[in-house]
Amino acid sequence: MVRRLHAIYRHRGIDDETKRAMLLELTDGRTASTRELTAREALYLCGYLNGQTQDTDTERAMLRRRRSGVLARMQRYGVDTTDWERVDAFCLNPRIAGKRFCRLDGGELLALTAKLEAMLRKRKEAEP
Repeated sequence: MVRRLHAIYRHRGIDDETKRAMLLELTDGRTASTRELTAREALYLCGYLNGQTQDTDTERAMLRRRRSGVLARMQRYGVDTTDWERVDAFCLNPRIAGKRFCRLDGGELLALTAKLEAMLRKRKEAEP
C-alpha cells in the first residue's frame, strides 16, 4: 500500500510538504509518514487521491472477506450463522463485540476474529 501511495503522490505531483500536511490532517496529527498509516487510513487516502472509484470496491471486498472469516469461526464455535438474530445476539454480548454484526467495522472484525480463534483454541484444549 505504501508503494501505491507513493506512486500516486508522484503521478499527482504532490510534493513532500503537501504530503505531510495531508497525512497530519488525515491522522489528526498522529503521523506525517505514509508508513505509519493504518490499513484503513491508507485505503481512504488512496480512494481520496484517486477520486473514490476503485478503492471503495477494494475496501468493500476486504470487509466482505473479514465478515466471511468471522462467520466461519462463529459457525465452528457453534453459532447458527443462518439465523441473523442469533448472530446478532452473540455479537451483542459485551464480552464478544458489544454491537450488532452488521455494525462492525474492519478493525472490529479483525479483533473479533482473534477473539474467536482464542475461544476455539481454549475449547479445543479443554477437550480430553
